[in-house]
Amino acid sequence: MSRVTLKDVAREAGLSVTQVSRALNDHDDVAESTKAHARRVAAELDYVPNLAARRLQDPELRTGSIGVFLPSDTLRFSDPFFGDLLSSMVIAAGQAGYQLQLSTPASGDTGLVAPYDEAVRQRRVDGFVLLRTLVDDPRVDFLLEREIPFVAFGRPGDAYGFAAVEASRDAFRPAIDHLRNLGHQRIACLAEPPQFAIAAHRLESFMSALNADRSLATEPMVRVAGFHEQDGFRAAAELLTGPDRPTAIVALNDLLALGALQAADELGISVPGQLSVVGFDDIDAARLVTPPLTTIRQSATDVGTALIEELLPVLQAGAPSHRQRLIEPALVIRSSTGPSRP
Repeated sequence: MSRVTLKDVAREAGLSVTQVSRALNDHDDVAESTKAHARRVAAELDYVPNLAARRLQDPELRTGSIGVFLPSDTLRFSDPFFGDLLSSMVIAAGQAGYQLQLSTPASGDTGLVAPYDEAVRQRRVDGFVLLRTLVDDPRVDFLLEREIPFVAFGRPGDAYGFAAVEASRDAFRPAIDHLRNLGHQRIACLAEPPQFAIAAHRLESFMSALNADRSLATEPMVRVAGFHEQDGFRAAAELLTGPDRPTAIVALNDLLALGALQAADELGISVPGQLSVVGFDDIDAARLVTPPLTTIRQSATDVGTALIEELLPVLQAGAPSHRQRLIEPALVIRSSTGPSRP
């Protein structure tokens, strides 16, 4: 028979994982009736608290380290946004007395969970920051069931009961409004792979903003690209050489947008004369490229700092958190957008 987990207790008690964890740990912000109910259900199920989690919560056994596994297949150290993100995390963690332990999974690891399981068993870290979260992410289930502190950059699907940081769901509305005011109706999107939570949220935000304006094309042109310039180049070239060429392209990150600018240049399409391009993130290259890129600013420094700030109380409480930190992006209008021309 498999071990009863905190998730099992929560399901049987009709409570969230966070509520059960805080009830069993006798937190002051939980009603006594809820504590009694959670304890009764836990006893009925013969629930035994996870030893690895208890070790992480013991001040004498804490390592002072926060673990970050970098998925080498999708995240490059050269990516400007993630470079700034990691730097800000290192600074924020250091100011709080923690060190950030960065590593990539060993080539022999099978599955996403293996490096986290090993780090927990060997007590190398006190908690984790999850990057490149998936819509259906087994790491979240693993860490929740074992009551291991963590925060996620992007909330997978509709999952709750843990801390997360992400952009607001209206992030793309200012960009669509800007393009609409310039007369654009054929607006295309260069999307990141939708199995990733952040990518799914950004695409949802784009579609929501587009569908809110009934004067725009009812059939949005969406091309799933990737994360990098060459992905944006290929997807934009496909759009720009196909039928019903868009008058504007919105890319879900700046690197894709830079690839779109390159594709337009090689095809002899003037930006912004014949095509407007909008990015997301506002990396340094966005203001240095020709023409300077209109983009949605989401400060990597703010995101990295927020991730550590949301993780710290989880580490101190030794229990999951349901907090969600929304970053409010801002549209930065530069020279890559202009009036739509027939």
